[in-house]
Amino acid sequence: MTDVTIRGIDDETYSRFAAEAKRRGVSIGELTTQAMSSFIAADTGPSYRIGDIDALTVSRSDLESLEGPVTLENIDMLEFDGTVDWPTFSQKVKRIENVDLLVLSKGLSKFQVLTKSKNVSLIRSKK
Repeated sequence: MTDVTIRGIDDETYSRFAAEAKRRGVSIGELTTQAMSSFIAADTGPSYRIGDIDALTVSRSDLESLEGPVTLENIDMLEFDGTVDWPTFSQKVKRIENVDLLVLSKGLSKFQVLTKSKNVSLIRSKK
């Protein structure tokens, strides 16, 4: 085992983390090891960045063709067609950033999509 000193942790975050360790009946060190292991496991495999495009329409088969999650960024108009459902979107789309117009199919909730979005100017749902 390695002894580590970590500087600069926010007091509120540390207090909540320590309380969670106590609630689970483990030491802070054990919970930190679990958190680090989960972080590393979640970030394995390929990931993709697609962007700097005027307009892009994404289908379910487009997303499923990728072996890992994708970040869609710097797109004027981004549309998800009617084949994209929430489970596929949730699994395959890591982030949406800097999009002027985001058009969603009926199978996607605005709030669900916005949980993975940053700097989206306008969002519309297809009828």
